Amino acid sequence: MDLVRHAEGVSAPFGPLCLVVGGAGFLGKALVRALLARGCRVRALDRAPRPGGDDRLEVITADIRDVDAVRRAAAGCATVFHTAAVINLLGVCDRATRQEVFDINLGGTVNVVRACQEGRVPRLVYTSTNTVCFDPGPVVNGDETRPYAPRFIDIYGASKAEAERVVLAADGRAGVRTVAIRPAGLWGPGPGCYMILKFVEELAKGSLVATIGDGKALSDNTHVDNLVHAELLAAERLVVAPDEIGGQAYFITDEEQMNLMEWFRPLVEGLGYRVPRISIPASLMYGAAYAMEWLHRLGGPRPKMTRLEVHNLTTSFTFRTDRARRELGYRPLVQRDAGLRECLPYCRELVSNQLRSQCSLTR
Repeated sequence: MDLVRHAEGVSAPFGPLCLVVGGAGFLGKALVRALLARGCRVRALDRAPRPGGDDRLEVITADIRDVDAVRRAAAGCATVFHTAAVINLLGVCDRATRQEVFDINLGGTVNVVRACQEGRVPRLVYTSTNTVCFDPGPVVNGDETRPYAPRFIDIYGASKAEAERVVLAADGRAGVRTVAIRPAGLWGPGPGCYMILKFVEELAKGSLVATIGDGKALSDNTHVDNLVHAELLAAERLVVAPDEIGGQAYFITDEEQMNLMEWFRPLVEGLGYRVPRISIPASLMYGAAYAMEWLHRLGGPRPKMTRLEVHNLTTSFTFRTDRARRELGYRPLVQRDAGLRECLPYCRELVSNQLRSQCSLTR
């Protein structure tokens, strides 16, 4: 399912000109398509080049850390959608790695807020993450009353929490109204989806030899079309009800809580593999992930799994979308079974490429 097919010809009160920061990313590209389908003119800013192909799309290749470039991109825009971020789930890392993540995820967000304020952009929709409320203990059916995490075991969550604070604190200043959208694990078809890409590559390598934990932990995921849908709804509500949603954060999920390995099962079996019956204790794998993070910090290979990823497999971490339903009018458009069927052709291609690569290395 594609949000563009559902939004064709619908007017966009948050236009006519919108900026997508991170427009070459997985989410950014989906947002650009949806905005063009809604009749908006779009600027897409990203340090990675992306093709244009539409007279209403202006592509700007620049780094979010360049405040002057961000300022120029935001000039004249009615709404800015900020989706740019570095996804790095390490908790133990060297100073340079941590600095880069914070410079982009936090410093870049400060630049976006500043550009909106100086350019009198009326609306800013920020893509956050549910891990801003991460805590090593289980969370089931949490909501937006949950505070920010007191500590983090990954630099991505830590940097995004600080960035979200900046965005929400800026609401109402210099005429800018802001909102934060908190997705869970982002997924969907096509290139650029970190969650699908990493899992399928490990599957093709033969790395899926055991599950982790007792299989009872529940997780949330968020299809890219559901996230785009929520972001457009938030932008609309900032037009008609800014005092209601301005400065607020909203959890957005597919509303299908389940164990993450069980969630992947249709994809695993659709690709001709089997979910292993052997299980590794959660505590053992958590310790191994911590050791791998430290080895990487000391110059070793990048960990196959971080502590946060082990946590996602072994400890329940779910949130309700009641507030988004009530205040944004959110309803999921895509659910797991239909979405994974749409992912299968691309995933088969990934497996085929991986197997060809392995064969060439063994020759």
